[in-house]
Amino acid sequence: MNVSIIEVKDSIMKSQFAKEILRSLPEWFGNEKALNDYAEGVASLPFWIALNSDEKCIGFISIKTQYGRTGDIYVLGVLPEYHRRGVGRLLVSKAEEYLRSNNYKYIIVKTLSDIVEYEPYEKTRKFYKGIGFEELITLTEMWDSENPCLIMIKVL
Repeated sequence: MNVSIIEVKDSIMKSQFAKEILRSLPEWFGNEKALNDYAEGVASLPFWIALNSDEKCIGFISIKTQYGRTGDIYVLGVLPEYHRRGVGRLLVSKAEEYLRSNNYKYIIVKTLSDIVEYEPYEKTRKFYKGIGFEELITLTEMWDSENPCLIMIKVL
């Protein structure tokens, strides 16, 4: 599959791409307020999209930087029909390349802990483990008791 990863700088375009992709992922982003928060949040952050051979946006990633040494995957989304085809891996790889070039040492991601059994997030954790992330800590107070936050980390 021919996929290209390009950086997007325009804040309105970032938000539009994010909304479009996240709306296709209701199992992960079914809460409209959270979806809108992500779409607004990406506007000022580093942001890349994946384009298929027809130049259609099929996924995106946005990152925050923390403490001068750590990158944080703010949000990542790939259209369902492109899951398990290497698109997410390419997007994370582009974010890692950016972080390394700016002397960051680690990348983290926050996701739902396995304390809660929910199949879509089992796939999410498996994806991140498959690209080298390790479980660091579960914080039950970060989001709320029904949604314990697992922080995963990878050395760059």
